[in-house]
Amino acid sequence: MPLVVAMDDIEQDKAKRIERVNGIDTPIPGNVTFFRQSAHTPIAPCATLNLRDIPGRIQKAHYHDCDSFQIFVGGKGKLGRRDVSPYCVHFTRAYTPYGPLQSDEEVGWASFTLRTRYQTGAQRFPEAKDKLRRIPNHQPWQAMKTITFPDRCSSVSLQDVTELKDDQGLFVHALTMAPHTRTAAADPSGGDGQFVVALKGSLIHEGKEHKAMTVAFIKPVEDAFQISAGAQGLEALILNFPRVSARADDVKSPSAVSGLRKWQCVLCAFAYDEALGMPEDGIPAGTRWQDVPDSWSCPDCSATKSDFQMVEV
Repeated sequence: MPLVVAMDDIEQDKAKRIERVNGIDTPIPGNVTFFRQSAHTPIAPCATLNLRDIPGRIQKAHYHDCDSFQIFVGGKGKLGRRDVSPYCVHFTRAYTPYGPLQSDEEVGWASFTLRTRYQTGAQRFPEAKDKLRRIPNHQPWQAMKTITFPDRCSSVSLQDVTELKDDQGLFVHALTMAPHTRTAAADPSGGDGQFVVALKGSLIHEGKEHKAMTVAFIKPVEDAFQISAGAQGLEALILNFPRVSARADDVKSPSAVSGLRKWQCVLCAFAYDEALGMPEDGIPAGTRWQDVPDSWSCPDCSATKSDFQMVEV
């Protein structure tokens, strides 16, 4: 049976905690835990909403030992050197580093973290870099896309987010529903578990209205989740985790320009294409790898230039 929990049902989890930040005891808004897992329940859903991170807080680049989704639902900031704001969705495979993460200095940010398996904690750089290098065949990959929901009309709109998709069952759908309409989420059987996250409006489940924010979890062995929008309609994300299995190596493509090469970060799989350069970092198209400044770093995980290797093509 699907698990469905609304934030209104767990108000008591919002108590603030105190953390030492820059030598000062700082109250931190508590996380809202929709689904909790532990080492005793290693295959179980985890869904946590960070209500508001400390403005200007910086978290080191890090990785986890299981696949993860993050949904940025409020405020703004940077993941690596990429801007994030609502509703940016970030997926990382297990053992794929990303970051640093920096919330905006004035407004901070709020974000969901979703997982289907227990993880033992963030492995932070630079301390964990050598540990990551010893992980065999970890095949790093990550992708990020900011979702824009269409205006609600008199029907149901379902968009496939092609940037967040693979052949192992990974997919993300953006769903917009008019009031009192009904639809079904995609079949979850091809992946490792599916979340439906209601961001605006409400959904009806077993005769009860669940207002946003609401999270539903559907196991791979269950039927497609039946979604009914409430009186205000619904904007939601459907996020399907990929199967946990040995993945085939990613197919490497040569540079689009003959004679120019691609270089790839061995930690997170970001690729530098000499033909494209990195104009946003002041590196023009056509810049050879040896001419990239040694001070340049990976925009996804902050690895230094020495952490890159030549892509085989």
